[in-house]
Amino acid sequence: MLPRLAPLLLLVASTAPALAQEAAAPTLAAGPQLQELVEPELPEGTAFPEGADSVTVVLTIDVDETGAVQGVAVKEGAGEPFDGAARSAAGRFVFEPARLTDGRTVPVKIAFRMTIAAPPPPPAPEPEPVRYQLTLLERGTRVPLARLRVLAVKEGEQLAEGLTDAAGVALLTVDATEFTLVALPPEHQKLEVSITAEAGESRDETIYLQRTTGAYSTVVRAQRVRREVTRRVLSKAEVEKLPGTSGDTIKVIENLPGVARPSFSGGDIILRGASPGDSRVFLEGLEIPSVYHFGGLRSTFGSKFLETVDFVPGNYSAEYGRATGGIIDVKVRDPATDLFRGRVDLNAYDASFALEGPVTDTLSIGGGFARSYIDTLLPLALPDSAPVAFDTAPRFYDYQLIASYRPAKGHQLRLLFFGSMDRLQLLFEEPTSDPTVRGALSTRSMFHQLMLTSRSRLSSSWSEETSVRVGLQEVGFSLGQDFAFDLGLRDLSWRSTFTFRPSERFELAGGLDGRWGRVKLALSSPRPPKEGEGSVPTATQDLITFESTSIVYEPATFLEARLRPIDGLTLTPGLRLDYYGPIEGWALDPRLSAIVDLGERTSLRAGAGLYQQQPFYDESAPNVGNPELLPERSFQASAGIAHRLPLGPDASLEVDVTGFYKKLDRLVSRNLSFGFTADEPPYLSQGTGRIFGAELLARARLGDRFVGWLAYTYQRSLRTDRPGAAERRFDFDQPHILTAVASWELPHGFTVGARFRLVSGNPTTPVVSSIFDAAAGVYVPVYGDVNSERLPAFHQLDLRVDRTWVFPRWKFSAYLDVQNAYAHGNVEGTRYSYDYAQSEALTGLPILPVFGVKGEW
Repeated sequence: MLPRLAPLLLLVASTAPALAQEAAAPTLAAGPQLQELVEPELPEGTAFPEGADSVTVVLTIDVDETGAVQGVAVKEGAGEPFDGAARSAAGRFVFEPARLTDGRTVPVKIAFRMTIAAPPPPPAPEPEPVRYQLTLLERGTRVPLARLRVLAVKEGEQLAEGLTDAAGVALLTVDATEFTLVALPPEHQKLEVSITAEAGESRDETIYLQRTTGAYSTVVRAQRVRREVTRRVLSKAEVEKLPGTSGDTIKVIENLPGVARPSFSGGDIILRGASPGDSRVFLEGLEIPSVYHFGGLRSTFGSKFLETVDFVPGNYSAEYGRATGGIIDVKVRDPATDLFRGRVDLNAYDASFALEGPVTDTLSIGGGFARSYIDTLLPLALPDSAPVAFDTAPRFYDYQLIASYRPAKGHQLRLLFFGSMDRLQLLFEEPTSDPTVRGALSTRSMFHQLMLTSRSRLSSSWSEETSVRVGLQEVGFSLGQDFAFDLGLRDLSWRSTFTFRPSERFELAGGLDGRWGRVKLALSSPRPPKEGEGSVPTATQDLITFESTSIVYEPATFLEARLRPIDGLTLTPGLRLDYYGPIEGWALDPRLSAIVDLGERTSLRAGAGLYQQQPFYDESAPNVGNPELLPERSFQASAGIAHRLPLGPDASLEVDVTGFYKKLDRLVSRNLSFGFTADEPPYLSQGTGRIFGAELLARARLGDRFVGWLAYTYQRSLRTDRPGAAERRFDFDQPHILTAVASWELPHGFTVGARFRLVSGNPTTPVVSSIFDAAAGVYVPVYGDVNSERLPAFHQLDLRVDRTWVFPRWKFSAYLDVQNAYAHGNVEGTRYSYDYAQSEALTGLPILPVFGVKGEW
């Protein structure tokens, strides 16, 4: 309560004699001035007169010469307790004393009017705020939507704001019981939810938001440092719904420029006209034994745990070696660290499942397994006239187990255990023209690998990555009781890379990689034909029986720098040194690439270098081969231009054109003098070759729901088997390779896609006549000029339709992948009668629809 003070107007002199002074005596110059005001204190609950909000009490106050109050009397009162409160408060006032004209202080009596106001009514209690905890997750996958701004609004006014954390959780304190939650995720549906709560309520809710953009925008990655002239990086999210691949990520490389089409039943990788064995497939930098199951239908490492596939068809960096063709490096992702997730996929090919999730804050694990159904599908696709029947049906399986441990920031350990098994056995129901081919044909291929990888950020400038892998591989083949091939390999592989990057303009990387292996080989068969040679009946060939155990040691070291002397120019010189134990040979490979950036949209690239590899083990092994062979060698040069053309706010067209040339020498070819003298080896390093061509990749994105590309390759691959021989076509010389791929995401969870391929037919060597071998009892073909004819062009249309139903905590998908949609009988080879007088075309699979369902959570 605040007293209202009336000025002191009545001043009474404290002594009468002063008033009787002569006119010149001092007079009162200033009355007392109030310095400290004390508010009156009324007992709690004091009632004021009805209808009044204040009372007035008039007091007389005696103020002495020091300004202190000496007495207080009520002159006009308002009754108790008001009078008592006024007296008590006034007795504690402090004044500046009254002064005479000569400066002396004097006591005075003043009248003081005190107004005591009634206290204001207590304010109404404010309602307690609503405490709201909101968790935002992606519908179907339960992925947290992190760093998302969430607002609480009411009638256009913002009441509270929160930001979701890494777990998708936002905390808001809202001073209202009715409000609306609003959020605008860039790739998900808008959040707009009306909330009605009780005052002081604490609420915890989880909301699932549907993704609205396509799968093609789910992976965001910065522009990586490019060291090769042509390097294409495919993410799993970009390719898992493309037609013709059945969701297999690795198989998508068949749709890129520079990749020749392998024949049906083959999983060969043919890059820029190189032989299938001249290119390598790596998993996290270490070569894997086999990338495809038999027939090339599926890759041996499940797509669930793949992160990216790096594809370099030529002129790759010094980090990789032992190949004169190109490389493919498969990158594996870590298991989920947020919560346990899984996937089950059932289709006509196989059944697979995967499960992953965190064990602790620093440890996550995952695993997957796939088992084929091809044993029921393939017999249905073979024509009735096929002279074979399945005894043990073709089957395969593969598995992956991953554990990722992060003991500290910048450090990671990952353990990977994976393997694959393929097995096929069939019976010849009808005798063939070759009397040695009887009984059953059996093949098997398996490998098991255990890999440990360490990655560390040693400082702001230094980093290291080291991988060690131990493995077991076995390959077996048998035909009846006479022919057999068994290969067993126990190996240890390693790779260690240290990178020093003190600035944006300089980077130096170097390290060691290699492998040590124990190879056991058992052979009972004729010598297999070399590339470009036609097959002849085995009854006319000499049988080679051989068993050996050898040690293979292949260490290597590499050093590579990345220099940016000026803005827009990047130079990458590199040097690699390999040692090949089986032939006791060294190989030194210098390499150089350059990139010139002409603005943000255009870049020029060029590169040149030397690439070497050792011959195949059967070609260099003692007794059956020539251990004095030289490393096969390839000089590669390429140049290209890439340009990105914006077509709108959410659309672009990327065009990449590359020309390439490769010169081959020291190629292993058959020694025509072998067998005439004891000193002549079966193989010599006398073959040469040349490969040239150009690649075009035009890739379009239209918004978030369409992606497609056109890939065209013109290439020629020519070989010369020995000095003085005529140049001929390579077995996989395919001058024209055209692939068009497109995928659209439609409303209501539908995705449709198409792939069309048009490829030149493979060269073939015609049979011009035959000779009857009376000793063997078979006809022997007489071949014309090597690869002088060509099979008809290959063309095929593949279609795919996906439908996805998204539930709050999981997703369900059904898909139909139709290969060879118009059932074109592509010619893959020629089958001859027993005397080679008649022939018929061998065609690949007819239309092949594959239906599947998939669940993810």
